[in-house]
Parts: sequence; structure tokens; C-alpha cells
Amino acid sequence: MSIEKKLDLVVVNYNSTKYLRKLIQSTKKISKILNEIIIIDNNSNDFYFTKDKNIKIIKNQKNLGFAKAVNQGIIKSKSKFILLLNPDTYLNNNSIKKTFNLIKRKSKIGVIGGRILYPDNKPYLTANTKPTFLTALFEFTNLKKILPNNKYSKKFWVEKNKKITKPIQVTSLCGAYLIFRRIINNKLNLFNEDYFMYMEDMDFGIKNNNEGYKTIFDPNSSVIHIGGVSSPNKYKTSLGYWYKSRKIFFKKHLSLIQAIIINIVFTIEELVLKIRNNLIKHEKIN
Repeated sequence: MSIEKKLDLVVVNYNSTKYLRKLIQSTKKISKILNEIIIIDNNSNDFYFTKDKNIKIIKNQKNLGFAKAVNQGIIKSKSKFILLLNPDTYLNNNSIKKTFNLIKRKSKIGVIGGRILYPDNKPYLTANTKPTFLTALFEFTNLKKILPNNKYSKKFWVEKNKKITKPIQVTSLCGAYLIFRRIINNKLNLFNEDYFMYMEDMDFGIKNNNEGYKTIFDPNSSVIHIGGVSSPNKYKTSLGYWYKSRKIFFKKHLSLIQAIIINIVFTIEELVLKIRNNLIKHEKIN
């Protein structure tokens, strides 16, 4: 099979090497469509890989963040298509082949992805509609915890609205499992490096849409995602990066007035949570 009909796997690793090994092993299920594997390691403490002719390794001297590291892989790749997977995912079957065939056949699909499952086969929510001001308020603040079933969050998560049995067009997909064109409109299809981590995948989907390409969710393929392996705290997320990314995203994708208002809301929430956490720490000490 020619390189034009294959794809490269790009994986960004950070302190997840034992899971990454399982992922690499599982790619034997799609070996016929895989050209090479490109691993970008963001200065992990646990990274060690023996040389392999089908694996390229980029070792960064510091953690450059997700978007910048993915772009290193995209630049290094020589294939027409990229398969992007998190290091703590693995292939439970070869269903990616059908999804890959779909993007190959349909020239206007820029990004495609499938279901992302927990190890017990329960699904993550992965496919999104375009975020609005009310999405920012009810999905991207702690109002979501108070009102978990609010209509704005439900509308945002496509899989909450209906049972999906065939490929559908969406706005964006979770970056833990994506297949996308390496080049769109005669330029590299890169991620926005303003994001260190979080929300770069939503920005990526919107960018592809704005470039005239479709983002497709295919429910007929899946990967297993363990989740939260690289994150250091008990909430399995790095709040500082999350706070910064949501401000960057909504400043870019909302009107000026809406962006100013939501930025104020985000800042107040961050301050309140910081005060609350400091009080909890003080009480524990005493």
C-alpha cells in the first residue's frame, strides 16, 4: 500500500510510558494502514524506548505542552493523514480502519473521530456543537456542578441529545482520538500553540470548519482511554492550564462584549475557588 493510502500515528507522551507501550502494541491491529509512529516526549521522567525502524522519537528538553508537541509530529510526518491518540489509549479492535477509509473517500472531511470508551466500555462524551456564551457559562464554570442537566450543556454534547448510529457532522471532537488531513488548503493543518493544554481540540475542529472542511463523528469506531494518567492532582486535571485555555478560547470565539463578560465571570470564579481552597488548607493545618 502506498504512503498516500496510509497514515502516521502521532502520540504526545508525558510520564505515561507504560501506557504508551500498550498503545504501540495494540497498533498491530491496524498495521496495514499505518506508515510510521511518531512519539513526541515532553521531557518525561519515565521515558525509555528501544530503537525501532517504524518509530520516530522526538525528545523535548522541557514540557512544551500538547499543541506544540503535536505540531512537531505533524511537521515530522510524511503521510497524507495523521492519527492522533493519547498515550493512555489503546485499540480494542480494528474499527479505525473504516473511519480512515471514510476520510480517504470524502475529500471535504478534514477531521474525523469515533467513540472514546473507558476500560469498562462506558463512553466518554467526545463530540461537540459550537460553544456559545451560554455554553461558556453553564458548561465551563462550576454552574455545571450545580445544574448538571442544564439545556446548554446538553446541547453542547452531541451524544447527550440522541443515539447516534451513523457518521454525523459536528463542530469539534476530543483530541484523544482524531484522524485528520495533514494539509488543508495547501498548508499544514496545525494546532493553535496559544493553548498549552485543553481546548486546543475544539479550536482545531472550528478552524477546519472555517477552512471549508467537515468535522465528522463516526460512532462505528472506538478506542479505549484510561484517562488522567499524566495529570498530577487528585482531580486529574491541571487547573492552571484549564483556566488559561478557557479564557483564550472564548476570547477568540465570542463577540468582544461576550468575551469581556465571560472573562470577568471566569476570573471571579477562579478567585473564589482560590480563597475557598486556602481556607480549607488553613483549617487542616489548625
